[in-house]
Amino acid sequence: MKIGLHRISALLALCCGLQTRAQSTINATNRWAYGANTAWMDWRADRATGVVIGEYFCSGFIYAANLGWIDLGSGHPADGVRYRNNSAADFGVNHDGSGNLRGYAYGANVGWISFEDFGAPKVDLRTGRLSGNVYGGNIGWISLGNSLALVQTDAIAPGADTDGDGIADAYEIFWTGGLTRMNASSDLDGDGVSDLREYLADTNPLDPLDNLRIITFTFSPNGTNSSATWTARPTRSYSLQVRDDFSPGSSWADSGLGLIRPDAGSTTTRALTNGAAPQRFLRIEASRPLSP
Repeated sequence: MKIGLHRISALLALCCGLQTRAQSTINATNRWAYGANTAWMDWRADRATGVVIGEYFCSGFIYAANLGWIDLGSGHPADGVRYRNNSAADFGVNHDGSGNLRGYAYGANVGWISFEDFGAPKVDLRTGRLSGNVYGGNIGWISLGNSLALVQTDAIAPGADTDGDGIADAYEIFWTGGLTRMNASSDLDGDGVSDLREYLADTNPLDPLDNLRIITFTFSPNGTNSSATWTARPTRSYSLQVRDDFSPGSSWADSGLGLIRPDAGSTTTRALTNGAAPQRFLRIEASRPLSP
């Protein structure tokens, strides 16, 4: 079984100029939110300072001609994982990895804008399209997606990887409190799955029972029909691949199901139909949604 190797700012910053941010992930065309009291709001802005939708948190600025700049976060949460939203130095919009956007944005001319459960702001991990509404006490509701407004991200940014081991800093800090215990070949829980592959599958690198694996599979007598169930996370997409043998020239092929979004719960099951074969091999690969 193989796991594929696929692939928030202090108020002072608003007064003293925009900080350097990563280039925006927002689509060059689909970049506009709308509020009755705000008119159009550009999530891509000048690209270099526009919004970045990240795996753990967002960053960058929205721009509206009537409101000025609105900050979604510095990209440097105090704990290294997500903004706590408990001070002017540590605020922003977090992403739970499953698409839900929660937290606070701030604009010097509008005050706080809340990304909350009631408005259900969300990014679709398959298409990158945003939906739901956000609310500002001074400006009312803002729609992220309707028949006119559309904000779409081209990617979910993985965030910083300071030590260059392929594992996002936020993942390392969340599980180990720092960047020194994990690397591309380490295996902290000794389950035979490297910490890099645990990150790519978003499994617990400290629990040997938590890793990406096929747990049940069935085949019809002639091999034409089969199904497989595997461990899954709502933060990942999957590819189920098949092959009939390991002879020279044989290779893994997509099962025909394409990129699979996981089922609700801790496992995902899919059925597939193939030509008759005396034997068949399956493997599951995990990938980060909308990988840049």
